[in-house]
Amino acid sequence: MIRRLSMILLMAGLAGPAAAQTLPFAFPDDRASRHISVVVDEGITRTVDLPNRALREARLAMVAKKVISDEDLRGLAEARDGLAAAKLVDILVGRGIEENASDIAYFGAIAVGTGRIWPLDEMVEAMWYLDPETEPKVRKNQMIKVLYPHAWAGNSVALQAVIDFNGDGKLFGKLSDSTRQKILEQAEKNGDGRAELRLALTILQSEEQSDADLARARDYLTRAVSSRELPVHVTAANILALLDEKQNKALAGN
Repeated sequence: MIRRLSMILLMAGLAGPAAAQTLPFAFPDDRASRHISVVVDEGITRTVDLPNRALREARLAMVAKKVISDEDLRGLAEARDGLAAAKLVDILVGRGIEENASDIAYFGAIAVGTGRIWPLDEMVEAMWYLDPETEPKVRKNQMIKVLYPHAWAGNSVALQAVIDFNGDGKLFGKLSDSTRQKILEQAEKNGDGRAELRLALTILQSEEQSDADLARARDYLTRAVSSRELPVHVTAANILALLDEKQNKALAGN
């Protein structure tokens, strides 16, 4: 059993922070696919559907591009108004992503779920600051509800997040076999090797790996080596070489 390659990954700029979660992927994702949007929940689409007069008046003012209070904006966002949720995320990001991480991730998920894709980057960034143990389940479920359909539709940011936040001790919990298979199917469609490389890194960044884990990581890296993206190809090839070197040294010492 090989301990994690923390120094190797740190040198590559890919080492993970504390809380059993890893850093976002070091390579830029595909610019076209990151804008793929899926309507998961239309939310509030008619002012008349809001539960009280105050919110109805606030929504009419917002749609008319008038300034409304933060309290009204939050009320609309909690009622699942996607535009209000997106506007609230913009305000909270300006006040600090780490300080408002839970709200940004949750309301970002509401906004993205209604087809407003632009808060997705801030939503995912905020998720890195969430504690898997204390984050409310209802909020995590909203993130899952939104990220998975986007990932399976080919959105590279969402696919990356599904990989990064699934696993022991991570925000979404242990990666299921069915989710792993869906990731690999979408990765094959993408054909750039990013997902396969990231899957390998999530294994290598764990505290320790079984022989089966390492075999799976090698398989992912081998797939990533064939990537048309030079940074992905080179990184996968280098990590494979380092794994071989470490394994050879371990065998020589036995």
